[in-house]
Amino acid sequence: MIGLCLAFCSGVFAEEKPTLPLVIKDSGIPRNVDQRKGTWSFQWGYNREAFTQSDINFRGPGYRFTLKEVVAKDKPERVGGAYVDPSKFDIPQFSWRLTRFITDRFSISFGQDHMKYVVTRGQASNIYGYIDPLAIQRAHLRTSVESAPYLYVFPAQYKQYEGYHIGEPFNITPDFLKFDHTDGLNYLAVEAGFTEQIWMSDSGEQGLSFVSALGAGPIVCKSDVRLFGEGRNNAFHISGYGLSARVGLKFEFLRSFFFEATARQGYADLTSILTTGRSKDRASQNFGFLEKVIYFGYTR
Repeated sequence: MIGLCLAFCSGVFAEEKPTLPLVIKDSGIPRNVDQRKGTWSFQWGYNREAFTQSDINFRGPGYRFTLKEVVAKDKPERVGGAYVDPSKFDIPQFSWRLTRFITDRFSISFGQDHMKYVVTRGQASNIYGYIDPLAIQRAHLRTSVESAPYLYVFPAQYKQYEGYHIGEPFNITPDFLKFDHTDGLNYLAVEAGFTEQIWMSDSGEQGLSFVSALGAGPIVCKSDVRLFGEGRNNAFHISGYGLSARVGLKFEFLRSFFFEATARQGYADLTSILTTGRSKDRASQNFGFLEKVIYFGYTR
């Protein structure tokens, strides 16, 4: 009887061994591309942007005015060594993301979009507000090297900027304003994303999926500004925040590598932009943006 019990118990314990998961893990069977839960991925890419028109508000001692419906564009780097030289990685308009998959479909990611925003020189606008003549004269005491020729060649040009403005036509010429976020317009976003598998090869090594995400985060600007001839390329500064949504297609190959083409639509609200370098001088604006990014990435 005792021998029979021992034989029965040994058979039960043998049947309860969790062999299946261990066999799959220890046998080295690789995951399919749609099995993402618990994986990390990193992706790097380059972007292009388009911006909506924006009202830019300037304020400081002796002036408070608005330029209406200002047009700006991005500033992509020409194809060359900056795209392959690690020491120049921050020159082109780049994007990167680090992603953690919570499930096979849902993920949380953090990343940066290094965009560039350049106000078009000489464009037509309308101006509202007030500029004290003393504010212009004070600025001329610290005129930048690049603005000095305008001051001395066209000394009477600045008279048109003085006083009250009620929406009269106005050309944004370099002697009055240079306004760029070229180092740049850095959107640091946390995103909640979803990945929907569209196609996967029989081997599980290749696949095509649809990706989407919602994000938000601070925008850090490095603004290069000259106002009335005075200004500087300012330090990095948290200037506001952004909201965004993106969709794209992701092609995975060799299980661990992928390309992703993404379009992101967003909104930027910049309430504290550094301008002349004086502590009380600020600008503010808000605008929409459409960003296109091509990524290359790795998953493990």
